[in-house]
Amino acid sequence: MDFASGQTYLFPTSQYQTAHLWVISTNPNPDGLMLVVSLTSLKGSKDQTVILHGGEHPFLKWATCAAYNLADLISCDTLEDHLNKGRAKMHANMSPDNTRLILDGFTASQFTKKRIQQFARAYKKFLKA
Repeated sequence: MDFASGQTYLFPTSQYQTAHLWVISTNPNPDGLMLVVSLTSLKGSKDQTVILHGGEHPFLKWATCAAYNLADLISCDTLEDHLNKGRAKMHANMSPDNTRLILDGFTASQFTKKRIQQFARAYKKFLKA
């Protein structure tokens, strides 16, 4: 499967855990790595760098934020394996405007890990080139 910035998926899809919407925030790099971030309920969240509202995506029912402390790099192979084994499920794409907002949040949030910020900066620099 081809993955691209703006696609979303639900993970985990287990009856024992709550599925969260994850946003693929970058296209895969030459090594097949993509930057992803989970969206979570705004209520009680420390990080309010990026806030989305119910209706801005079919999965969102109320105020939601990007959990940059949980942001990570995932390989295309790993995500494909999760999908093939039923641990993840693709969902509707995020709007281009919200995808850009989420990408900008990686470098704006104080909760983003340094290596994730570096990846986001390099990706944004690549887009401008």
